[in-house]
Amino acid sequence: MAANRDALRQWSQLHDGYDVDRSRLVRGWLWLIHRLAAPLCRCHVPPDAITAAGVGAAAIAVLTTRPVAAALVLLTAVCDGLDGAVAIQRGRISKHGSLIDHAADRVTDVLFALALWHAGASAWIVAADAAMVLGYEAARAHARRRHATEVLVTVGERPIRVAITVVGVALAPTLGAASVVALCLVSLLQLRAAKV
Repeated sequence: MAANRDALRQWSQLHDGYDVDRSRLVRGWLWLIHRLAAPLCRCHVPPDAITAAGVGAAAIAVLTTRPVAAALVLLTAVCDGLDGAVAIQRGRISKHGSLIDHAADRVTDVLFALALWHAGASAWIVAADAAMVLGYEAARAHARRRHATEVLVTVGERPIRVAITVVGVALAPTLGAASVVALCLVSLLQLRAAKV
């Protein structure tokens, strides 16, 4: 249990000091991810290999049928959590690994938009989806560089966008892409209002 608390503390430090005790959902997700990461650690799977697997899953999601694509988008999210959990459990947190993870997140964000397009979303809303997600993430990165003193969690956090993308790919691609655009717009307004 102490090791698990230490892992949660390290995750919190890597995510702008977010207090995991604020959300049962976040705590539950992290507990699951760290359980799944344990056998990967025992097999000495490198975190970067898990990151690459997530990007590969997102790329395949652009080319396959809607139900499979939705499952692959979800698998990408699992890989995105696992790479960090493995790095924490193996004591391999590094700036290099963090840069690779952030770059992979942005690549998969664009691939998620393309998966929505392949599933049937209009090209213009898919372009807006990709542009708004990248714009929102750039605004957050800028806020981090300015050393914001308060952690701001917006409605456009990546897990929420991934969940909407999964449902959108499976059931309503255009609505899914439009929902991501709307979330990013609201999130940008939240960042502006918070003056971070």
